[in-house]
This record gives sequence, structure tokens and C-alpha cells, in this order.
Amino acid sequence: MDNQEALQRTLNRARRALQILEEEKAGYGIRVPVDLQIDLEEKQKEVTSLEVRLSQLEGKRSESLPDNLPRYNDVFVGRKQEIARCLEALSPEERGWGVAIDGIGGMGKTALALEVAHLAREQALFDAYLFVSAKTTWLSAEGVREETLALSSLDSFCREFAKGLGQTNIVKMTDATERRRALLDALRGRRTLLIWDNLETLNAEERDMIAEFVRKLPTPNKAIITSRRRTGESAVTIRLDRLLETEALELMREKGRSHPRLAQELNATKPEILTALYEASGGNPLALDWTLGQVADKGYSISVALERLRNAAKSEDLYGFLFADAAKTLFENDRTVLSALVVFLTPAKTAALADATDLAITEIEVSLERLVTLSLVNDLDEERFGLHPLIRTYIRAVVGGTDTVVTAPLSGIRFDSAAQGKVLRYWVDFAQKYGGQGKDAYQTHDKLEAEWQNLEGVATTLREMAGIPGALKDRQAAQMLIDLETALYNFLFFRGYWDERVRLGEWVYQAGKALGQWSDAGWGAYNVAWIYYNRAETDRAASWAAQMAEAMEQGGSRLEKAVAIGLQGTIASQRREWAEAERLYQERLAIYREFGEEEREAIALNDLGAVALLQGQYDRAESYNQQALAIEEKLGNKERQATYCASLGLLALNRNHPSEARPWYKRELALAQEVGRQDLVANAQAGLARVLEKEGRYPEALPLALAALEIQERLRDQNLDFSRQLVERLRRKAGME
Repeated sequence: MDNQEALQRTLNRARRALQILEEEKAGYGIRVPVDLQIDLEEKQKEVTSLEVRLSQLEGKRSESLPDNLPRYNDVFVGRKQEIARCLEALSPEERGWGVAIDGIGGMGKTALALEVAHLAREQALFDAYLFVSAKTTWLSAEGVREETLALSSLDSFCREFAKGLGQTNIVKMTDATERRRALLDALRGRRTLLIWDNLETLNAEERDMIAEFVRKLPTPNKAIITSRRRTGESAVTIRLDRLLETEALELMREKGRSHPRLAQELNATKPEILTALYEASGGNPLALDWTLGQVADKGYSISVALERLRNAAKSEDLYGFLFADAAKTLFENDRTVLSALVVFLTPAKTAALADATDLAITEIEVSLERLVTLSLVNDLDEERFGLHPLIRTYIRAVVGGTDTVVTAPLSGIRFDSAAQGKVLRYWVDFAQKYGGQGKDAYQTHDKLEAEWQNLEGVATTLREMAGIPGALKDRQAAQMLIDLETALYNFLFFRGYWDERVRLGEWVYQAGKALGQWSDAGWGAYNVAWIYYNRAETDRAASWAAQMAEAMEQGGSRLEKAVAIGLQGTIASQRREWAEAERLYQERLAIYREFGEEEREAIALNDLGAVALLQGQYDRAESYNQQALAIEEKLGNKERQATYCASLGLLALNRNHPSEARPWYKRELALAQEVGRQDLVANAQAGLARVLEKEGRYPEALPLALAALEIQERLRDQNLDFSRQLVERLRRKAGME
């Protein structure tokens, strides 16, 4: 009501001003000054504009209101922030010509423009609402359809706008330049909203001419432009990104209301599958709509439809509609940068892309600018660049990073598979530079941690390229996978990526066998077995230990066979087969001493100490543990020292000497925290908690026990049950239960 009253007052003032101008004109007779005639015409337009806007607020449908806004028939959800920004940009207080909405195909640019236009009409912001589109194709359940009546030039847009305004004299003009000028003149004194849709289909010259036209729009007229290409000089620019997950789930529910079968499937689908659908679609409304359409119209389950979405070759209508046209316009360096970004699962900086592709920084910058303009790359904060999940899926299919067979329309697009190989090599080299097994390698584990998502993605890509498990497809990819895992396995163990170490170990075992490189296969099996041992999954550990031994018999060195013997001894110890464990450990120790392998000798001595401890042979255990620690103090391996301090701390507790155990566990904790080995951190915390328990200091012990339990639950460590019992016992003793 306040808006209506304010508008009525403005209209009354404009009518009085018009009356004064008309009276002044009457005084001149037939010789009216030009400037007065112009003022009079503009004031007449202003009065008409205000009358039309007032009729909107009064709920009246004025025949003089030019309005060809199509009603967006599909579901519209979310975008509240974007709507607010658009409406603010369309206000008279905003000095720019309006809003440019860009983004990849299917993000809902047209839907947002129409939603904003309808809201503007509800608020009577304009006296005309005109929509024209250059859209040339539509994606339906049956595939991509051609639009034969699409506009293709600035002049054709001007004709449609003039027609919508009832300016038939402008429509009939033969000179395009005069038509543009006449349309701009017709807009003076009005408040018209012009919506230019899908401008990416026009050629560069026409887009530039439209940009010049909208810059000349007389205020307070405004425009909304939608395009997959970035534009928007002198306008508020909104790059439309993914829906929020809550918005995507709302979209699914709304779709289900119109399709009973879809609603039934949605209700029967686990939340994690719906989240996976959201992630695979990248929150793209069109991709979500297309996938849900597979369920509603073709009878697929959501899981099957999701797999089709993830497979660009089986969803060529969708991916071709979204990306093929833009991809055809790319230069060689653009394709190289895109192929590289596919391997970067986290946003990449220009320098990293240059290192990975061998392109110059300036070449990378030029390509990124073009790719951002095409909405194929997202320009993020801190000068980082990333890909939308759908673009990643599309490029991987075209490059050949999947097992799918790509046909038209995707087969005609060529991306740089060699560039992808360079980037994969870049990440393997990165892992080798900052990983490895040296005593000081832990000092660069933070660099691996920061890039773990990329490194994990590289491992998955290499496995797919190699074709494992199964017939070997790419020997180089298989070897790179082995090199990557070899560089990472200590990092994975230290930082608690135990599930990932199992997965990579299995892949390396398969790759080594496929290549006939039995030593590599054996180490892959070892890495899997070691995690299962540390989780007390003894049967699984034994199975992989046997596979390691078999592989090393096929092609391992004598030292590697000794490692396999020691692993079998570890399994025997976990099964409490003390005699067999000691026999195997002694056999391994003799080989290590024969080769002068001091660090491995220390490992064998500590293992013998563990067997002796478990049999109650404390003096013998101490001798072995002290020998192991002395060797490592000489060699300077802090992680090993932490391990042997843990053994001596446990020995002191078993002897009921908590005061002797405390310094060992404190030393273990300091060393474990320094090198970042999570299982040893937890072991030391639990050990110190036990020391405090024996001293009756239960409230002090409990936080340490809880901290240890938290780590061990994440790792599924073999000491998990013991720590749970310790926590429960400490809670009771501290009077907390």
C-alpha cells in the first residue's frame, strides 16, 4: 500500500507538470519550440508509464502494458541471494544498465531471469516487460531439438522489442542503424525491462553490438542478459553456480509431486544416493531434471539414472547440449588447460598449471581468461581455477579417461590426452618429491596432506587408464600408479589414511602382477596386510601376507623375502603362536644381519621383544627393545624411536613400574606428534592414561584416554577395544557414571 500511495503521488505530480507543459504549448499556437515539444513528449511518456505501473499495483491488467513474459513452467527453487542482487541492480538507484547472468549450460539462467522479471512486475518496477531469445536448441526427454525461429542478430532483437512496444513504424524501417536509434528514442521517458536470452548463440560481432546498445539504454530502462559467455560491462554480473544441496533436494521433491513414480523412487532411495546424485550433477538444475526424467519417463531407478549421468557416452544428448558447442571454439592451449584441470580435483593456481603443462604463464592466463568467458572454468578466490563436475565428466569421456565408447556428438571434440598424461606425471613427481620412506620424509607430509584430494584422484585415474583389475590397457599408467603408491604409503600410514592405503595397495598388487613385476606386487600386498594386521583382522592379514610371500618368491630379492618372512611372523604372533613367530623373526634377523641392514635389524629385534613380552619374559624383552632403540638413536629415525619407546613403556607397565613407563610414553608422544604418526600418538596417550590410572589420578587420565580412543576409532586400530574399556573404567573411577 505504501508503494501504491507513493506511486500515486508521483503520478499526480507528473500529471500537474504535464498540464503546465500543455498550457505552455497552447500559448505558442502552431509554432511550438522544439525543446518544449521534446519535454512534453517525454512527460507524456512518464505519465503513461506511471499509470501503467500503478495499474499493476492495483491488480488491473492494462492493455497498454507491453508484456510478453513467458511463464516459466518448470519448478523454480532457491537462488534467493541471486534474486535479491538482480532486483537491486534493476532499481533506479543502480547506475548500470542492468544484470548479466552467465554460467554453464543448464544452470537456470533463463529461469532466474524470468523469475526476477515476474517479481519486478509484481512490484510494478517497469511499464513494459519484453522477452526475446536467441536460443537455438532445447533439451527434451526425446533429445536435443532445434529451434528454427531463433533470433540471430541485434537488428532482429530490435524488431521484436519495437513490435512489443507497439512501435510499428520502427519495425518497418529498412535501415538497421536507424532502427536502433529509433528504438532508443522510443525508450526515453519509459521504464522498460528488456530481457535478452541466450546470447552465446550469436557471433562475436553481434554480441559486441548488443553490449554497445545496452550501454546506451536511457535510464531508468534496464536489461537482463543471459549467456553462457561472460559479458556484462557496466552491469551487475552474476555467475550462476550450483544449487545448494538443500535446494537440489527441494527440486527433487517438487518434481516428484508431478510424477508419482518418481516420488515413489525418491522415497525408496537412500539419502546418500541422493547426495551422490547432487554431487554428480554439480547442482546443475538441468542435469538434475534430465536425470529425474530418466526415472519418471523411462522407468529407470535413481541409481541407474545416476550411473547414466556419470557416463557421458550414455548421456550424449545432455553433455552435447551443455558443452559441445563451446568446446568446438577452443584453441589448442585451451584444450590443454582443460585437460590439465581435469586432473586437478581441487582448484589450481596458474603457476601449478604452468608447471604441469609446460605452457608459459602468459599462455595459461590467456587460455584461462577465454575459458572463464565461456563459463567452462570457474574463476575462484585467490586466483584459483576449477571445473564444474559435469565439465570434468565430459572432458574425461572425450579424452578417453573412462571405459566408455564415445560417439557423436562428443566424438568430434578433441582434447589433449598428452596434456593429461603430463599432469598425471606432475602429481606422481610431486608425491615422490615430498613423500618416500626416508627418516626425514615426515617433514614434508603437510604438502602431501594439502594435495591429498588431487593425489587420490590421480591414483583413481591411473587405475582406470591401466584397466586394473582386468586386462592391462596402459603399461605406463600402471607403472605410474606403482610409483605413486610407493611414494605415498608411509604418508598414508602416518596420517591415518588406512583405508586409502589398503585400496592403493590392492591396486599396486594388481598392477605389479599385470606388468610381471613381482616385487612391486609383493609390496602392494604387504601394504594391505600391514593395515589388516594393525586392525587385528588377522585372517585378512594372513591372506595378503601369503600373497606377498608368493609374489616375492616369483621375483623378490632375498631381503624382500626376509620382509615377507617377518610379516608371517607378525601374523603368527597375533595368533599367539609364539614359537612360530620367534622362529620366523630369528630367521629374518639373521638375513638382515648378513646384509648389514641395521634399521631392519632394529625392527626385527623389537618384534622379538614383543613376543618375549607377551610370554612374560620381561628381561629378554627389555634386552631386545633396548638394542633396537640404541640402533635407531644412532641412525636418527624418530618414528622408529617412538615405536621402541612405546615397547619399553608397555614393558614398564607390565612390570607394574608406572614411574618408569611415564618418560617412555612422554618421549613416544613427543616423537609421534613431531613425525605425525597418528597410531603412535594414540598409543602414547593411552599409555600415559594407564600410568595416571595406576597412580589414582583418574580425572587427569580420562582426557588422554578419550583422545586416544578418538584416533583409534577413526583408524579402527587393533587396540580400540582396550581403549574403550580403559575409558569406561576411568569414568567409573572418576565418579562420572
